[in-house]
Amino acid sequence: MKNLILLIASMYFMGCADHVTSTYSTYSAAKKNGLFERGWLPDVLPKSTTNIVAVNDLDNNTSAGNFTLEKTHLNKFLAHVEPTNLMNQYRFSDSDNTWLFIVNETGLVRYQLDKL
Repeated sequence: MKNLILLIASMYFMGCADHVTSTYSTYSAAKKNGLFERGWLPDVLPKSTTNIVAVNDLDNNTSAGNFTLEKTHLNKFLAHVEPTNLMNQYRFSDSDNTWLFIVNETGLVRYQLDKL
């Protein structure tokens, strides 16, 4: 029995990567907490962006999540990103990072960051 508990505990801790989930109801809350400054998302989101969720994998230095754009500010966001070959998918790159954004018609945007 003791070995079984040890095995389960080991599997649990080995399976837990160093993920940190942060949620922000508004752009200003994310900005105030340093989300953009730390490089998890580029600071190209309109100030009206809401419901920001960032799941950061500290082991692999990657991030994924989503946020909501007001439809009236969607073009403001799209002016900062470039379309890819896939429908509704956009990319933003700086010197060290590339983000992929998938935008749906309701304003929900899913994203993934891969650090180079």
